[in-house]
Amino acid sequence: MSEQEETVSRRFGHQPVLHAVLARQILNAHLRNRHQILDPPPSDLRAVDAAEASLLIRAMAAAAHADGTLDPMELGRIRTALKTSVLGEEERQELERTIGEPQSLEALVRQVTTPRIASRFYAVSLAVLDKDSAVNRAYLRYLAQRLGLPADLVVRLNRRLGMRG
Repeated sequence: MSEQEETVSRRFGHQPVLHAVLARQILNAHLRNRHQILDPPPSDLRAVDAAEASLLIRAMAAAAHADGTLDPMELGRIRTALKTSVLGEEERQELERTIGEPQSLEALVRQVTTPRIASRFYAVSLAVLDKDSAVNRAYLRYLAQRLGLPADLVVRLNRRLGMRG
């Protein structure tokens, strides 16, 4: 150990080690959570075209009805996404009417044409749901399989959007 290191060690004890450990933990936490700063939430539909926005809103409605009821929190999340979309007022009103009686999941999944849309379909469905409900969790597992999503992608989306286990 150099003379300078000995002086630092005597003067600060274990503090340099503690500072290094804390700095590493802060950096790791930042890197794990950087998507929160860089990526918009999946329900922010400003960056997608009208056809995709419409499909994603209908996906959210189908997910919200998975447990048999459309609760006020789910409805609020869908309406927020609808407001951020690029859809015109007439299209928004039409989708607002269909939220109460969504299309079948099968009909919606048939409209998914790319892996990117499939992952977005899953992400908006996950974003709208109460993640603590066993029925909703079963729906999401089925949806991931039906969309053919890779398991690692599902795990990443689940972590990003707050679903544990």
